[in-house]
Amino acid sequence: MKSYSSLIINKNGNPIKILMVGKHTCIRVIRYAEALKSVGYDVDLLTNKISYGTEIFDRIGFWHNEKQFKSHLYEFKNKYDILHTHNEPDDMTFWARDVIGKKSKIKIVGDFHDLDNVRLGYIPIPERKAFNSIDASIFVADPILTICTKLHTRKIPSIVLYNYSTQRMVDGVKTDWDSVLTKKNNMVYEGGVNPIGDSDDIKQMNHIFKYRNLFPIFKKLVELGNEVHVIPGNIDAYYTGQHVGAVVYPPMEFDKLLQKMTEFKYNLLIFNNEDGRQDQVNYTTPNKLWDGLCAGLPSIACWCSETEKYVKKHDIGWSFNTLEEIGDCSSFEDQYIDVMKNVKIKRNELVFERQVVLLENLYAHLLGVEKKGLPNDIKRQVIFEYGKKNIAKLI
Repeated sequence: MKSYSSLIINKNGNPIKILMVGKHTCIRVIRYAEALKSVGYDVDLLTNKISYGTEIFDRIGFWHNEKQFKSHLYEFKNKYDILHTHNEPDDMTFWARDVIGKKSKIKIVGDFHDLDNVRLGYIPIPERKAFNSIDASIFVADPILTICTKLHTRKIPSIVLYNYSTQRMVDGVKTDWDSVLTKKNNMVYEGGVNPIGDSDDIKQMNHIFKYRNLFPIFKKLVELGNEVHVIPGNIDAYYTGQHVGAVVYPPMEFDKLLQKMTEFKYNLLIFNNEDGRQDQVNYTTPNKLWDGLCAGLPSIACWCSETEKYVKKHDIGWSFNTLEEIGDCSSFEDQYIDVMKNVKIKRNELVFERQVVLLENLYAHLLGVEKKGLPNDIKRQVIFEYGKKNIAKLI
């Protein structure tokens, strides 16, 4: 194996080149690119729109329809070794395969952030076409990998890769650790929240994305005696949620969001899933888990089983079965100091730069070139995170 500090080299003797592909460039894509670039790779982007963080890419191409997408990729395809496609929607993955062909030396890695088969209970045609187009797959949690491997019956390299914050994000957040114990006893939720209303669109949203119907939960937590702060990712939630008793902010740019979160005491990881019937919530690990850790907050997790497991595994917060168990947060104040000591350690360990070697070695495995070795501390952490059996070919 190559040394840990070296780059993956293609069969022409050059560092591999990577193109991130998607429609909207979410924070997960930014984190991937930032971690890869910190190692030394050139990473380009083919996207439908500009968004937060896209300035970090070496080169950006834009498309508005299938014809533009395919024309751009056809012109530049031979520049790349890896096309790393991010779903939601799935179309770009099989569009990419149409362009490069079935026996190309270029490899397509399908990165599945959310999946309709998990959310809806069946496989839509675009998702099936996407799975049939890839050379390897990446998932956000082990249960999602298990479900999709069984449903799609494709024997290809498949791994889980969590969505850690990058070292730059951690370093950029200024936390006053000395004032932690004097903080107000409050909690913050950040992320998508369904707006309040009785329009057909909102009713449909609450039906399909029930887990994001969160204002009733915030209201209940306030009634239990909590000071609840909400930073939604969508402006309609800000406008319609002002009367529930929580403090609701307008959406914030990501770096400002992370810094704002440091003002609070607990990171709220909760979804509208009391009956435990929504696999999308049960089996997913959300970005906000590591956002809270980056901001130096312990988490309160409820009604999200895979996330709860992670919080318990790393001892970075508490998990509950009901809102009444959470109460007004006073029941776990005695444990706060010990948990915060662990949060302070884990926020520096659980960063993308310490895990990106798994992605590098997946690329190397697909291209049939030499993989990188891992230092003992990174190897121990990776095995603890993902299990040696799940990543044996990459370490």
